[in-house]
Formats: sequence, structure tokens, C-alpha cells
Amino acid sequence: MTTEPLPPAGPAPPADRHGPASATVLVGALLVLVGIGWLLDASGVEVPWRAVLPAALIAVGLACVAGAFRGRQHALMVVGVALTVVLSLAAAADWDLDVPWGGGVGDRTERPTTPADLTGYELGVGNLVVDLRQLQVPPGTTAVEARVGIGELVVEVPQGVSVQVVASSGLGQVQVFGDEDGGIASRIDASSEQGGDRRLELDARVGLGEVRVEQ
Repeated sequence: MTTEPLPPAGPAPPADRHGPASATVLVGALLVLVGIGWLLDASGVEVPWRAVLPAALIAVGLACVAGAFRGRQHALMVVGVALTVVLSLAAAADWDLDVPWGGGVGDRTERPTTPADLTGYELGVGNLVVDLRQLQVPPGTTAVEARVGIGELVVEVPQGVSVQVVASSGLGQVQVFGDEDGGIASRIDASSEQGGDRRLELDARVGLGEVRVEQ
């Protein structure tokens, strides 16, 4: 009795690796582009950050369309959904925060005492404290601006001075003189009339994080 040999098995179908590989390459490229943009911004080159997220979302969408002809692209779809959520939050904040993504990283405390010491206070990522309690506010209006990209901004205003405050956060918490607001595009406009003709106008903004104005 003879046994006929079985036909050789065909090669196993290759695993579909297009989705994860494509997603990995795309995410890596986006990270490189964002890193280059951040470096240019830190070097003083103006970078149009408002265009970064929409451009990234378009790139993911085109990659999903191209990958649809080769198989499912679950990983790319996850990246696209994440970018859509972030872009929606940014759009809800109305893109009017003008936060300083290239303003440095870390914790910083500023204590100006005269109007000549005042500058535009900016921090990219971290905690910024602007202590104005010892500021000698002259008659008239003195304007102060403070910005934080991601983190916490605390401004302490002096006593005996009229204060007009506009405080806002793209996504986070705002506290001004005991009043609170939180969520997306939170904002508080407040005033404290104490100093007659000496007035301090404060514009305090955070892209992602918390703003506190205390007196």
C-alpha cells in the first residue's frame, strides 16, 4: 500500500501590517514637524500654529483614504479621531488666546516694583507667578499682560488700586477675586474700584491650565 504525498501547503498570507506601520510613520513625521516648529518658534521665527492641527488632520485623512485600498486602517483612524477632538477643543476656544508656545519651560516668579520694570510676561510650559503687590502704580492707567501656554498663571495685584481684569483659559480653570469659571474657553471679566485715578489693567491668559488673580 502506497501513500500519495500531500500537496505542498501554499505560503501563508502575509499579515496586514499596513495600518500600524502607516500610523507609526505618520505619527513620527507629525512629531518631527511639531518639534521643528517649536524649535523655530523658540528661535524667534514666527510659526503659524493655527495651521498645524488642521494640516495634520488633512494628512491623516489622506493617509486613511490611500490605505483604504490596501486594507483596514484602524490605527490611522484612531490618530485621526484624536486630532479631531483636539482641533474641536481648539476651535471651541475660538483661537483668540495668543498664548506663547515658545516662551520657555519651567517655574518663574516676577516681582516688578516700578512701571519701568513691567514687561510682557510669557511662559510656554510651567508655572508663572507675577507678584504686583509692591508695584508703585502711578496716576493714570498701567497695563500688564501675562501669558502661559500650558500650566498655571498666578497674578497677585496690589491693594489700594483700581483693577480691571480680563482672565481666560482655553481649556481649564479661571479664578478672579473669588469668582470661578471652568471648562472650554472659560473667561472672567472683573473689576475692583479702590484707587481713584490709579488704575491697573490686567490681561491674563492660559492656553491649557489655570489662571488665578488674587488681591
